[in-house]
Amino acid sequence: MMKIFFFIFMLIFNIMSFNKKLLMSFLSNLLMVFTIIFILNFNYLNWFGLYSFLMMDLYSYILIILSIWIISLMFMINLNFNKLMYSFLLIMLLFVLMLSFSVSNYFLFYLFFEISLIPTFLLIMGWGYQPERINASMYMLMYTLFASLPLLIILFYLMNLNFSLNYLFLMNLNMFENYLMNWFFYFIMMFAFMVKLPMFMFHVWLPKAHVEAPVTGSMILAGVMLKLGGYGMIRSMMMMINLSKNFNYLFMIISLIGIIYISIISFRQFDLKMLVAYSSVVHMGMMMLGIFSMMIWGFFGGLLMMISHGLCSSGLFVLVNFLYERSKSRMMLLNKGMISFLPVLMLWWFLFCMFNMAAPPSLNLLSELMILLNLMNWSFNIILFLMLGMYLSAIYSLYLFSYVFHGKYSSNLMKIFPMNLNNYMILIIHFYPLNFFILKINFMI
Repeated sequence: MMKIFFFIFMLIFNIMSFNKKLLMSFLSNLLMVFTIIFILNFNYLNWFGLYSFLMMDLYSYILIILSIWIISLMFMINLNFNKLMYSFLLIMLLFVLMLSFSVSNYFLFYLFFEISLIPTFLLIMGWGYQPERINASMYMLMYTLFASLPLLIILFYLMNLNFSLNYLFLMNLNMFENYLMNWFFYFIMMFAFMVKLPMFMFHVWLPKAHVEAPVTGSMILAGVMLKLGGYGMIRSMMMMINLSKNFNYLFMIISLIGIIYISIISFRQFDLKMLVAYSSVVHMGMMMLGIFSMMIWGFFGGLLMMISHGLCSSGLFVLVNFLYERSKSRMMLLNKGMISFLPVLMLWWFLFCMFNMAAPPSLNLLSELMILLNLMNWSFNIILFLMLGMYLSAIYSLYLFSYVFHGKYSSNLMKIFPMNLNNYMILIIHFYPLNFFILKINFMI
């Protein structure tokens, strides 16, 4: 494993010496080949220790693969900015994400969890579109830092109590006799990850960050950074199973309300990126329902939801960017009737909008089915709310597709330039694992 980290770190030195024109495609291809080698060469089914502070299980293994795949796609997008600084930031971000998913110590996870904010902050601040990007990037940084500082104090307390912060040593703690103290401890442990996820009510920073970020910033935010929140929740709940059993239902109720409420809010959006950002909050709410049920199908369904959302949401942000490059606007009123100009792109929009509403044969369908069956087992009384939430999420996906590609086009759109091969290649590489992974699902379960 240390060879892998060393290899990723050494990619930074390629940036200094390589031809700028070939640099991005070289790094993209190298990381994709590296992903395939990584998949073929590891026994990922159980915990295995690598070094004194590095361990890996199924969750960390799959999320590391997702991180490498999304960042390799980010190198494929040809953007007109400083390739050296941009490549350096992405490789450092990949290095930190891989470390945060593979460390076995809670404090080290917290450390890399916070360090990963810095490259994302610089991506939004440095290469965002409007002047509001400064406000949005500070919003993101302050929200996540404020939420995770109480967690740091709790970690010091745990270290003082147990003399270790290893995940496996901290299994199933029952900290306090007092109900209120237990509740306080549980909430502080989960709050940092709820904001990062983001959960409904703590989600205000996400639409702002997505709208102001460049397309690659949105890809990494939706594809990987939100998964840090889900991964942290899984690790925290493994640590305090008794407390989770008592308190999880409260946040499940909030998530259920959030899925319905944010689906309704999505109908009111006129900015394409904002609509896709709100759909991320809905998907993460569904993932949270799965893992908070504390059942094995819920955990696997949540993990599959993280992978499928990472690929599908990233693909939708890329599609929004293709329209933005051509029409210079993300407004739905201006991006109408695109079937007249980009008929092939319409197929890709249709496919990704259908995957967003969990149509077969995508991984979204399998993950939603696993979570729904699991929730039926948890409580049959919430079936009407789940049906309503899924119905509304299907409606806003169809609304997004039909509004953009049908109707009368604006006369200002007469000079739209066509798509190129690289654009389609990015979409195919998003599409392939999202749909064909379902054929090899014993890879995970």
